[in-house]
Amino acid sequence: MLDFLRKNIRKFAIFLWIAAAAFIIGGAYLFVRGPFTMGSNTAIQVGDVKISFPEYEKAYNNVYKFYVQLLTQLKGGNFTDEDLKKLNIKQKTIDMLVQRALLLQEAKKEGIKVTEEDVLKAIESNPVFFLNGKFSKEKYLAILKANGINPKDYEESLKTSLYIDKLKARLFKNISVTDQEVKSFFEKNYTTVDIEFVQFDPAKFKNIVKVNDPALRNYYNKHKNDYRVPTMVKFKYIAVPLSYVEKDIKITDNETKKFYNDHPRFFYVPLRIRVAHILIAKKDNMTDKQLEDKAEKIYKMIIDKKITFKEAAKKFSDDNFTKSVGGDLGYVTKDMVLESFWNHIVKMKKGEISKPFKTKFGYHIAMIEDIKKPFERPYDKVKDQIKDYLKTTEAKKKWFIVADKIFVDIRDHHLTFEKAAKKYGLKVKESGYMSLKKPEDPFTSEMIQNALLSSKDALLGPDLSNDGYLIYKMIDKKPSYIPKFEVVKDKVKNDYINFKAEQLAKEKAKEFLEKLNKGEDFRKLCSQFGLKAETVKKLGKFTPSDKFPCSYKEDVMDTIFSKGKGYKGLCQYKGKLYVFDVLNKNFDVKEFEKLKKSIKQQLLAQKEDEALEKLIARLKKEVKIKINPKL
Repeated sequence: MLDFLRKNIRKFAIFLWIAAAAFIIGGAYLFVRGPFTMGSNTAIQVGDVKISFPEYEKAYNNVYKFYVQLLTQLKGGNFTDEDLKKLNIKQKTIDMLVQRALLLQEAKKEGIKVTEEDVLKAIESNPVFFLNGKFSKEKYLAILKANGINPKDYEESLKTSLYIDKLKARLFKNISVTDQEVKSFFEKNYTTVDIEFVQFDPAKFKNIVKVNDPALRNYYNKHKNDYRVPTMVKFKYIAVPLSYVEKDIKITDNETKKFYNDHPRFFYVPLRIRVAHILIAKKDNMTDKQLEDKAEKIYKMIIDKKITFKEAAKKFSDDNFTKSVGGDLGYVTKDMVLESFWNHIVKMKKGEISKPFKTKFGYHIAMIEDIKKPFERPYDKVKDQIKDYLKTTEAKKKWFIVADKIFVDIRDHHLTFEKAAKKYGLKVKESGYMSLKKPEDPFTSEMIQNALLSSKDALLGPDLSNDGYLIYKMIDKKPSYIPKFEVVKDKVKNDYINFKAEQLAKEKAKEFLEKLNKGEDFRKLCSQFGLKAETVKKLGKFTPSDKFPCSYKEDVMDTIFSKGKGYKGLCQYKGKLYVFDVLNKNFDVKEFEKLKKSIKQQLLAQKEDEALEKLIARLKKEVKIKINPKL
């Protein structure tokens, strides 16, 4: 999930701002205080538009709150600072505000108008504010008050959203998707292929590689740099761990209680269901009816007590990740599984076994092992966690300052590491020898590079590491060198054999492919080469198969689905080579009809995204943007 968020967060950020008002009123956001201190100066300037620190803080906290809620749901109330750090919320908030300002300015430049009547209409048509099917001013004001939102601020935010909506409507006016584009997309991405292939394993050629000293020396001379021993360095250092700063931080009960009261959704744990399942997945040449019948037979065996659910999962399930543990998926929430899967299990009782039901992966039989109802974690249970969190948060603000104070003291008063460590109650340590390419904890490649660019005994840091902020200096350096042939002869021999074996395998694979392209029969060629032909049927572009490992290579699959039936090629995956022949390209008319509408919507959204991104990119070049370094 985190990977998905990181990859899509830029587009998502645009959506967040445009839909911010709806999120806030819907209860997804509350204005909570985040880690940044409010100020009176400008945080971001986009052209003539200035965004203040309070505006930045408010936007940051909205986005921050959204992801905290999401992580809380996904992780059952347990998430770390590192989880949030990976999302890079600060930068995304800056991007979001810059994009909002650019689009708002462009809308006004284009002569777009948003009247008070437009704003009023948008408010009165929002079902969140409806009471008995009609807009209620009392409910509108009550909801805003409950969320700590000033009506004027909300209406101004909504007005901005309407400006941007109108700009987008104008921008997207002439964007359309043709039936041919939909069909072409389906052909490239949702058709399947039948492939015949043969494998050439370099390992099987090793025993015919001829080895002698002249050949090895020649290989060594051509690849000397492969055996180079890099420059090695050694450090003396003092680490300032976060715990060193934390010990002086005091957090009161009032502070923990306030944090708990201000962040109720942080401590909400959603409905969790512990479920096991048996998956009967789609197979080559199996119809949907055959899959369903197989699932029904397994279900009947379980109900008739001829086999236990766990035994059936181990024996019949196609979910290779869970079959060994009896199909156990552990505790899941609504956001962790397919909607179609959740909609079935959420209706079930503890101990109940479902009849087979269908999702896009195939047919499932589910067993509910436990149900944990949603709840708010009580203050007494989380008090210590909050205290630790606040202590850590406060310590992080002072961490670098403390480390830098020690650094300056050593530098300005010419203290030895030993004297400084004693003065501040820390320890002096020495590292082993390490290289730029292979740093050893707590050092990083960047730290080693800094040292290599500095003189010996130069004081460096404070730099953040796994052990805390490091204050360090290089105390020894061994220059890089290439060892003599005799020293690395065994490694050279091994590398040479692997190299020649791969060459031989490639030569044979190319010979096979050349004859295949000249029209010779695939099976007869396999017989001539002493190889076994294999076939994989109904291989999808986005559903790779272990049977044909090259299906994990995006460029290979793109070419296969582009060329189609009759295409013959050679690919390499994890050292092994494969020659393949595309026997058929299968176009499922029923599947096309089923997906046609959603593909059209997907392509339209993609074109609209591209148009919006292109506009934003152009506006960024035309408008001067300044970001306050304090951010």
